[in-house]
Amino acid sequence: MDPLTFAVLSNYLACLSKDLTSAAVRGAITAVNKSQGSKSMDIEHEFDNLRKELRSMQCLLRDEEQRKQDSESQANWVEEVKEAAQDVEDTMDLIVYFGHCQEWDKSWNSQASDYIGTRLTKVKEEFENIKQRRDRYLPQLLMRREEQSYHGGCQMWQPHEELPHETMGTDVVGMEQNEATVIAWLLGETDDAPRNMVISICGMGGLGKTCLARRVYNDQRVRRHFDCFAWVSISKTYNAEELLRSIIRQIIGMGEEQAAPDELDRSSSAALVGLLDQCRHQKRYVIVLDDVWSRNACNDFSYLLQNDKVGSRVIVTTRDHHVAASLCIDSHILNLQPLPESEAWTLFCKKAFWIDPDKSCPKDLEDWARKIVAKCEGLPLAVLTLGSVLSSKDRSPLTWKRFYNGIGSELSNNEMLVTMSRILMLCYADLPNHLKRCYLHCGSLFPESHVIKKNWLLRLWVAEGLVEDIHGMTSEEVAEGYFDELILRSMLQVARKDESGRVKACRMHILMREVTLCVSKADKLCAVLDEQGARVDDVKARRLSVQIGIEKAPAVPPNNKKEEAPLSRLRSLLFFVDDQASAASFLTMSPNLMLLKVLELRNVPIDHVPGEVFDLFNLRYLSLRDTKVEVLPKYVKRLKMLETLDLRGTKVICLPHEVAKLKELRHLLMDCVYVLKKIKKGRGIINLVSDQATMKKIDDLLNQKAPRIKTDTISWIRDMKDLLTLKTVEADEGLIAEIAALVRLRRLGLTNVHEEDGIQLCNSISKMGQLLSLTIDAASDEALMLDSLSSPPPHLRKLVLDGQLWKVPPWFNLLSSLTHLHLLDSQLEATCSPIPHLEKLDSLAHLTLRRAYKGEQLRFRANMFLRLKSLNVAELNRLSQLDMEKGALPTLSLLHLTRCRDLQGEGLCGIDNLPALRHLYLQDMPESLVCSLGGDHRLKASTGWESISKSTSWL
Repeated sequence: MDPLTFAVLSNYLACLSKDLTSAAVRGAITAVNKSQGSKSMDIEHEFDNLRKELRSMQCLLRDEEQRKQDSESQANWVEEVKEAAQDVEDTMDLIVYFGHCQEWDKSWNSQASDYIGTRLTKVKEEFENIKQRRDRYLPQLLMRREEQSYHGGCQMWQPHEELPHETMGTDVVGMEQNEATVIAWLLGETDDAPRNMVISICGMGGLGKTCLARRVYNDQRVRRHFDCFAWVSISKTYNAEELLRSIIRQIIGMGEEQAAPDELDRSSSAALVGLLDQCRHQKRYVIVLDDVWSRNACNDFSYLLQNDKVGSRVIVTTRDHHVAASLCIDSHILNLQPLPESEAWTLFCKKAFWIDPDKSCPKDLEDWARKIVAKCEGLPLAVLTLGSVLSSKDRSPLTWKRFYNGIGSELSNNEMLVTMSRILMLCYADLPNHLKRCYLHCGSLFPESHVIKKNWLLRLWVAEGLVEDIHGMTSEEVAEGYFDELILRSMLQVARKDESGRVKACRMHILMREVTLCVSKADKLCAVLDEQGARVDDVKARRLSVQIGIEKAPAVPPNNKKEEAPLSRLRSLLFFVDDQASAASFLTMSPNLMLLKVLELRNVPIDHVPGEVFDLFNLRYLSLRDTKVEVLPKYVKRLKMLETLDLRGTKVICLPHEVAKLKELRHLLMDCVYVLKKIKKGRGIINLVSDQATMKKIDDLLNQKAPRIKTDTISWIRDMKDLLTLKTVEADEGLIAEIAALVRLRRLGLTNVHEEDGIQLCNSISKMGQLLSLTIDAASDEALMLDSLSSPPPHLRKLVLDGQLWKVPPWFNLLSSLTHLHLLDSQLEATCSPIPHLEKLDSLAHLTLRRAYKGEQLRFRANMFLRLKSLNVAELNRLSQLDMEKGALPTLSLLHLTRCRDLQGEGLCGIDNLPALRHLYLQDMPESLVCSLGGDHRLKASTGWESISKSTSWL
């Protein structure tokens, strides 16, 4: 039995035991018991007994894991425990569902207690049967425990990573530049002093870290430069003392003095370190620590990393960026990247068609061959392995098509691909249990190569209950830590970063997704409807990802009263297809979807919210983003467990007052489109959209004299203590006063703010000590009066101010954490340049100035804006001089200039003083400026620009 199974299941039982004591479950139990009076069974007592059973099962699982037996009996017993635990979870969620049902439909009173009582009785019986079967059939395993030796036991298979040995030869593709870089570091060509150096080669499994290290280790220039060499593989389990002996044998064996093997074997660790220390000061060595998994290993071998002036080198290969960062400075960390498409194709052809003299792909196979190579996404291990497998297959398009369509099953059945899968999954095996659950979630739900926005993913994790409670942190903050850890471990790939270097979106490597999908399906965690086909009648699936239209999907079978209903255990239903019929088809099954927690309907072209949605009382997450929905019905109040409501990109104009009933709401997400700011809008909570049809609806609403939302109506705000995101809502005097109670708020967006609201707004914002993002949009032709904010949120990262400012607010210099600043329509006078005030913001990475300044000159002084990476200057109509002194903006990589009509060619000074500049975008700029920059080839060569555009818009 795979130890991963024990670990994940044990963690699941622990979380489930804790959930049984949650406030939601306790409240539902009380509601059901109360409705039944004295006739009802003591459900609370029964749940307490279940919690004790779960703890006992968790202890038994740990005992079985320690035995390290691998038998069908044990595997079957563990599967039974898992199914029984899922029954407990289902029963727990059902009682929450029934607790809400009774509020809206009293007819449920007569059913709830009996139904739950029957379920609890069955669960108790099953737990008892599991214990009896274990005692009956597994005692032989207990007897064999003492007979196992350390070496004879069944241990988890740990293949060493990396590429086949033949890639050490001349057929390697795409390593030349990395090889040259590492050799230059080894030979000290980039350093003046002959000091010791640590070089980390970092990247996900299969990128060729060990192969690259081996090639430079054996390079003849390196061999001539150093006196001695040693190579040890650390891996996940290692004996530090034995590895030290191996290093000494390799180093001393190359010199004149030879140590007797028996003497080394008898030496203590301290003696061994002393012996190695003598060599360290006399010889220049290269030591490779291959496949380092943890910082603890770095500590065990820290004596090798000590700096001196002999000029020795230590090379470390690792998948974990934590390890690399703890060892050496950035200039000596090499982050390996996947092969470009052309190089991956060349490598594949060399392997798949090695028997052919020209090693080229036949024309009739090229279409499928390129699709197969695309699946590898530049991962050398995958390219070589798939090429090797296909080299022995029949060269017919049909055979290769079948292989491409069945790669997922091949990963589990083909011997060579199984080995590759295990290598790729080594990092998964090393994850803590809580990260394993989140990682499987990523691999099982999202389509192939899908770019996943970070905040979207975090909210899904929280809604599904995959995030642990940590005192002093919100669930989203804990989830963000999970996300960062998966990025640093090279488990998720970075898809997009912001200007401050924070990861904003990720994706999963195609083959890693295939492997995790196999795990999820085997454990019945997920069903996927895609082009490969899937069954939708799996009653045990916890998640369903719909990725094809209803016309291609298999029909959902009708309910059979004698059997469990299809999809009745479903917790998450996500649509990744633009198909209204698909959503309608599944939502008509709402009586089966009682346990659903996540419903993702983004991009589904529905024009109203299906009524079935409001019967999903367990729903935590509802996204209607980018649908055609026009009205949010008042029945939303039935979704009392809702934590995230996403209405961005919809046509919803006003929210119903019933939103006040959603006491658990944490994220209320709506649009903010500044093009509508000139429209005189009626008071109320309004979701802004940009299409003309909806603008007409707003005008019609105003013509009907929509009533102002009164203070007593919006007083619900003060009760939403858990709200973390409120954006974007129209400001109201009463609303602005009420939001002062939202002390946990992280993101706030307000529009149509009036001058007279300034003092109250500043007072409310000053109480939001956890605020990270703030957007304030002034009412038409009015100024933002924000000077009275004496104490801004200390952790504020992003600030958007859209409206006239009489001067730069005096509290700006207190924003020590600010990374993103947008000043829009500020119209600061010529005597009040914003630059002297902003240059004091040490963390600022992105700055936008759009119609923000009426002056003729902006000057960026030397040694200022040291972290600014992106600068947008737009529609400063009087700007004629933009100066950048030498030493200013040393990290600026991207510069946008848009519609600054007076900024002629000679007015842009010092652009050659920007050493990091890589991208320059010009839109509707004077021709003289465009010509002066576009024709200066010397300037582009000196700055290393990667692109210059005359038309691309930054808006």
